Amino acid sequence: MSRPRASVVLIGQVLVSIGPDGPETAEAIGIADGHVVAVGSRDDVLDAKAPNARLVASESSAIVPGIHDFHLHLVGMARARSTIPLDQVTTFDQLLRALGASDAAAAAGWLRGRGWIEAVLAGGQLERLEKTVGDRPALLYSHDSHSAWASEAARRAAGIGADSPDPAGGRIERGPDGLPNGLLRESATDLVESVAPRLRGPALDAALDQVLAELAGLGVTGATDAGDTTADNGTGEYAAFGDRASLLLGAGSRLDGRIRLTINVPADAIAAGAAHGLRTGQPLGTSSTLRAGWAKAYADGALGSHTAALFEPYTGEGASATGILRLSAEQLDEIAVAARAAGIGLAIHAIGDRAVAVALDAIARAPRRRSGTPPDRIEHAQLVRLADLGRFAELGVTASIQPLHCASDRFLAEALWPDRLDHAYAWRSLANAGARLAFGSDAPIEAPNPWHGIFAASHRRFPGDGKTDWQPAERLDPATALAAYTRGPAIAIGRPDEGFLRVGALADMAVLNIDLATLLAGDERLAGVRSEMTLVQGREVRRA
Repeated sequence: MSRPRASVVLIGQVLVSIGPDGPETAEAIGIADGHVVAVGSRDDVLDAKAPNARLVASESSAIVPGIHDFHLHLVGMARARSTIPLDQVTTFDQLLRALGASDAAAAAGWLRGRGWIEAVLAGGQLERLEKTVGDRPALLYSHDSHSAWASEAARRAAGIGADSPDPAGGRIERGPDGLPNGLLRESATDLVESVAPRLRGPALDAALDQVLAELAGLGVTGATDAGDTTADNGTGEYAAFGDRASLLLGAGSRLDGRIRLTINVPADAIAAGAAHGLRTGQPLGTSSTLRAGWAKAYADGALGSHTAALFEPYTGEGASATGILRLSAEQLDEIAVAARAAGIGLAIHAIGDRAVAVALDAIARAPRRRSGTPPDRIEHAQLVRLADLGRFAELGVTASIQPLHCASDRFLAEALWPDRLDHAYAWRSLANAGARLAFGSDAPIEAPNPWHGIFAASHRRFPGDGKTDWQPAERLDPATALAAYTRGPAIAIGRPDEGFLRVGALADMAVLNIDLATLLAGDERLAGVRSEMTLVQGREVRRA
């Protein structure tokens, strides 16, 4: 059967794929019916086009496979637009000014914010924060979203009092008087989150539209929504899948065709997923670009909150300060058995070396995956023992990595893990050990810009920050980093037709504002990369 003639032809510096022998390139690419139907020289592709084909000539532009952000929080990105931003706050007084200056602070009801770092709330300042907030309920998340500060009014609404026990997998911090001081760690944040208002309805739809346009402007054509901690707080037809997944599943018709979206569900929603017939990697209903993702489980916390689970204590924090292991081995085994039976893959959040080891152990003990179920994945893997590096390849586990975390966390890592930096953010070591790398952003915790991510993978710092490359032995070359944003996610979800631009591939691609040589040089110029045209299954999508 002959291929259809191209209805759209793009001429430029086409990056067809990145293989072991380096980049494969072409001069032009032809698209029809949502697929690549021709790729090669300019003349050959033009000869194969339909008579009325649209011609896009961008000879000086790199045309690349669409970026797949393998770990972001789409609903969280939308909601972050209406919360008080605290990411740039470096002192307690700045925090108070940010709360006072925010439009949200002037409105009635709850105060919601995110982005503070531990150092800002240190030093007995919490009483001042309580006085500033007054009688209003407030819930302010940390930069890593694994801790939150809740005001007295918010704690009261959640039923947190002097005698409240720590929830499983979490901790209610207390002051010298033994009373809760407002700081909540890990699952303890859910106690207040479950009663706090959250953006939904038309306002959320409008914010999601803005986020999708922003991603398209960066050349992002695919994403995996990372999933919630719990199946609580769901809404609508898919309420059993928790807050964010239920909203995305319910908005399927609004999202379909605009981004190739894989939607994870919380681990405690596996039974609901099985009842709905969800299978990892399979289309959701009749949608063309939405599909079921993995079951998300949290093995530990995060570096910034000092809750990542470690084998050895955090530096300077005493012999017992080894983080929080949120799930026991027995609980992980139960999750794995249920996931295997349902045909749903596992996505296990594990940042500390102990959590990574526990997650790998659970996957090793798990029943065999059903035929066709994509491989399990470990999210973040920021500290990995030498003994565990090879187990990713041995077990077929995808290393789901967010390069910007390295640039953001380097000083924290130096302060808290100074004796184990050789094993921190060890991407080159993982790659050399045969691990499959798939890159994402973890937005809104970090920026969703994949080009900054490629720079961070290549230099282990932010572009333009004036710092030296950090732990340079673990750097990746730009082509390898780009492959981890394109072909890596496609392989991880078992798609033979994504992540490259050969004939037969899905026509997901971006026409960039730089040439291919500049892109592959991986230098500071990556800071300004944008997409001038973004296509999802051959159709142009709106960009911000």
